[in-house]
Amino acid sequence: MGWAAAGALAAGLVAGAPTTEAVSAEAPAGTPPVRTITYNVCGADAAVCRSELSLGAWANGVVGHITDWDSDVVMLQEMCKGQYDELRKLLPGYAGVWGSNRTAPGCSQWGADQTFGQALLVKGPQSQVAGMSAVVTADVTEPRSVVCAKAPVEGRVVLACGTHLKQDEETQNDTPALLERIDDWANGLPVILAGDFNARPDYSNMDPVYAGRPGTLSLIGAGCGDTTCRSGAPTLVNGDKTEYVSKFDYTFFTRQDFRDLRSETVETGLTKVKDHLLVRSAASFRNRPAPVDGDLTGDGVRDLLAAHEDGTLRLYPGLGNGRFASYRVIGNGGWSAAEVSHRGDWTGDGREDVVARIGDNLWVYPNTGDGRLGERIPMGARPTGWKNAGVLAVGDVDGDGQPDLVGRSVNGLYLHRGSVGVNPALPRNAVVLGGTEWAPAAQPEILAPGDVNGDGRADLWARAADGQFRQFLSAGAAALPAPTAIGTAGTAAYPLSGTVGDADGDGRADLLLTVAPGGTGTGDLRFLPGNATGTGFGTPVTIGVGGWGSILSLR
Repeated sequence: MGWAAAGALAAGLVAGAPTTEAVSAEAPAGTPPVRTITYNVCGADAAVCRSELSLGAWANGVVGHITDWDSDVVMLQEMCKGQYDELRKLLPGYAGVWGSNRTAPGCSQWGADQTFGQALLVKGPQSQVAGMSAVVTADVTEPRSVVCAKAPVEGRVVLACGTHLKQDEETQNDTPALLERIDDWANGLPVILAGDFNARPDYSNMDPVYAGRPGTLSLIGAGCGDTTCRSGAPTLVNGDKTEYVSKFDYTFFTRQDFRDLRSETVETGLTKVKDHLLVRSAASFRNRPAPVDGDLTGDGVRDLLAAHEDGTLRLYPGLGNGRFASYRVIGNGGWSAAEVSHRGDWTGDGREDVVARIGDNLWVYPNTGDGRLGERIPMGARPTGWKNAGVLAVGDVDGDGQPDLVGRSVNGLYLHRGSVGVNPALPRNAVVLGGTEWAPAAQPEILAPGDVNGDGRADLWARAADGQFRQFLSAGAAALPAPTAIGTAGTAAYPLSGTVGDADGDGRADLLLTVAPGGTGTGDLRFLPGNATGTGFGTPVTIGVGGWGSILSLR
């Protein structure tokens, strides 16, 4: 049924619109691309509302709604494990997350397994979905929980969550704990939250949801367009099971990430009597600026990471003029022996992430959006086996749009091509970029200046043992060509070098050097602007006075 032809259905896309009696309906032309369904299926309550259909007929009915809407994310509450398993069979293109804290005898209609809980389905492969669940209120009879997944949705990684809360008109039931948990998991990702909240919009226990968590989690309900309102079409039936009178089922999106919000209710006929309406919602992603290599704080300016000898990791936000603001600590300990670098968005959320080799392990630390680091993720395909390798995140060396690493040992330099996603990985065989001339004794420092010649591929700098800086232009997934000398700074006078790429905004990569003890400017940090020809550097400028002798790396 087309949108224009379905008067009641189209009307359902604004707050307070009537319910459509359609069994199913395809998404009309012009529906925003991010599409969700939330539905309390009443899978176990045989006395009140559990469907009397066979498992196959019931599952086919639900699948029809999912596919007609071309749903990206589906949240299902009061579900039995047998129902979930059947849907998984019928929806091979969807990954699943199951959460349960109890059993229910009424689930026996759907199979021997009486596990009862919530399900979340996400369009896409299971390998790209990270599922999680948590109890938000330990209710004696039915612990109330949230089930979430980090997953790509229409090309962007989101945190999608479904929940089923307890009914309590007098207090704020589970909502504060719910939002705290989601905020922790999201780490700045776009959030979609939907489910049966067991509360009308005007109940006080919805206050925390509409208020959000200032500065980190701001939600807007679908059904009011892109404006905030506390209303919407009813979704819950009255006491005699004849009329839908209260809105208990919701879909929320983070307002900074989504626009064009729509929502409508649909009667499915998939319960014995009227119970809950299915809610289907849609939205578009807001446009976001293209990420800038080296930018950790999201302001479009390249930033500096520095490991300190006291074990902390410091972030120096770039100012765009070749200088950096005062540092803030983003890692409290254990970083002195780590190899830390940042080039590339490894998790697919549009933010540059941090890669660290710590001992034998390789980790990705997701950027939460302002430079703070989220919970680390082991690098897929090769999470261990790195203790004898120097590792540097350098950007996209081979030009395939994915970030890459270079690793080197006494035997040579190797390209490890990356794969972006919820579970970032290095899935392909390493490519030899160079031989023993890259051994640490020959070229102690490797730097990541970014794409210095404008061909769309990340290039490399290296400082040789004699202090000469050499520029290696990328040849893609192939051995590096012969280098060009671009300057000299001996390690005795300038023990540490680094680069964030173009730090002063003139389109040319720049160099950073620390000054050794004993000379003029001991412990200072100096900035050397790249020259107009890209073949060397201009006059050094002191941009940090003292204290840089205790820094172990500049990235």
